[in-house]
Amino acid sequence: MKKLQSNLSIPILVFILCVSSFLVLKVEALEDSWTTLTPMQVERTGLGVVAVDGKIYAIGGRDFGKVDTVEEYDPQLNNWTYRTPIPEPMSLFAITVHHGKIYCFSSETGATYAYTPLYDTWENKTSLPNPRSGIKANTVNDKIYVQGGKIHSMDVYDPITDIWTTKTPMPVNAYPYYGWSCATVVLDGRIHVFGALPLEYSHQIYDPSTDSWSLGAPLIEDYYYSVAGVTTGVNAPKRIYIFGAEKWEWSVNVAIGSQSYDPKADTWIECASIPSGHLKGDAVVVDDRLYVIGGGVPFLGGIIDEDPLNSLYTPIGFGTPDPAYVPPEPTPTPTISPTPTPSLSPTPTSTLEPESFPTTLVIASVAIVVIVGLGIILYYKKRRS
Repeated sequence: MKKLQSNLSIPILVFILCVSSFLVLKVEALEDSWTTLTPMQVERTGLGVVAVDGKIYAIGGRDFGKVDTVEEYDPQLNNWTYRTPIPEPMSLFAITVHHGKIYCFSSETGATYAYTPLYDTWENKTSLPNPRSGIKANTVNDKIYVQGGKIHSMDVYDPITDIWTTKTPMPVNAYPYYGWSCATVVLDGRIHVFGALPLEYSHQIYDPSTDSWSLGAPLIEDYYYSVAGVTTGVNAPKRIYIFGAEKWEWSVNVAIGSQSYDPKADTWIECASIPSGHLKGDAVVVDDRLYVIGGGVPFLGGIIDEDPLNSLYTPIGFGTPDPAYVPPEPTPTPTISPTPTPSLSPTPTSTLEPESFPTTLVIASVAIVVIVGLGIILYYKKRRS
């Protein structure tokens, strides 16, 4: 029997060590904390980052010059894969997603390209009428809104008709100078724009249904080259998160701050700062976790050392759905004009993040080990008798 116990102790010990390691990884992913993930294969600043069907796409940017690189990141596997390059190298451009397609708008030439991840193909579309540096794009109700930048304009693109129109621009241009970029998110059908000049106008809100602007609570601290994301309420309370440099006279000690906005209370709080430099990076939300990707570390004289960093932020209250969250009604994918590329698949639906601690998996695994162990004991007892 002692020999049997010795034989059984080894696999049980291995199982306990595996489970313990898994538990440590889960415990480290606390709310309002950062985790370092696998970096991109190409270091770059000024890139665009979006998500489609749970995969993250890092497009364009600058690495000693503009690049056309496209990389796909799988959060489940924590790895990167090269995809078909964008037809025109871009940096500090506008990017958004509309019904499974990624739209990129050049800040220099105005060139507009649509990428279909399903087929890994690019299409050329009607150019942005007012190209300028520092622009951002957002999708609301089947239209794409391009705002911000050096030129005071609000350009609206219809992906179905491939036609541009103009709407009311921001009352105060968030970034009127060359090279700076605002941060934007869509929350409950309205576009929130965050800029650094001046502080009282650092949070402007656009309502596409009325083509009108209003002011939200200003940032605690104004940010430069800021990026933002919004949690949906599915796996974490619905909030806006913004990350950015706290001053424009960059030095080796420049901080990348973090703030969180509660739309119900119209108030801001400070959050855990990014542990590494992501100046001129970009952010995206997948399953209510925020990924801040690319950017770099600033040096004296405004020079930025490009970096392939990939940092994961676990938001406040992660694992606790917002009690006010109401799942959206499913909407059919609109008919898209015929193109040489195959038709798109229906709009992907959000999938719930696995529970923050896999209690079911652990219980099932322990049960399996116990059952197997009992079977082995009974087998040896039967042989001895």
